[in-house]
Amino acid sequence: MAASDPVLLTMGEMRVLRFVLGPYQVNAYGLVCRETGETLLIDAPRGILAALEDVLPKAVVLTHGHGDHTEGLAELVHALAVPVFCHGEDAPRVPVSGLKPLGDGDSLSVGSLTVRVLHTPGHTPGSLCLHSGNVLFSGDTLFPRGPGHTDSPAAFRRILQSLEEKIFVLPVSTLVLPGHGPPTNVGMERDASRAFLARGLPEDLCGDVDWGR
Repeated sequence: MAASDPVLLTMGEMRVLRFVLGPYQVNAYGLVCRETGETLLIDAPRGILAALEDVLPKAVVLTHGHGDHTEGLAELVHALAVPVFCHGEDAPRVPVSGLKPLGDGDSLSVGSLTVRVLHTPGHTPGSLCLHSGNVLFSGDTLFPRGPGHTDSPAAFRRILQSLEEKIFVLPVSTLVLPGHGPPTNVGMERDASRAFLARGLPEDLCGDVDWGR
């Protein structure tokens, strides 16, 4: 993939664009239906409007409300008047009004594609993952080698529960596209997580956790 080419992968009727933006190198994704050209934008970091160029998303879904994933949202909404979806528990963090709520088990249509919404609290109370075909957009819930940052032991336990109940039940071949960094897959992260948990956990564990530690 050329540095200026946003196409990350093509799989059946799905094309995925990736835009790596902002000081925290956030991965924003465009989920494109190849049949209709409809595009769903996932997250809106700083600079997203310029990066999209001639891509016109039908809507934006926020995986969570942290500023690095929403810094470009106000400019984008002002320019394109696109609807913005997020989980209600993260809505107070988001710098635009008129948000449309999403919850666990909801679905969105992008042309002929169906996107299933998974509520995966832990990194934030309203964190979402999006599942379509054999691809999972994991936001900051799951990365290669570990879960997203958690602010308390209770939040860490909650993210582990989210992973076990919502993510690790998906097919092991499911491609995981995280909010930062390179892709991984469900099988690798599930196996690494369970090996990590089998070693026993301190009761106060939270923060940035690496399965390999």
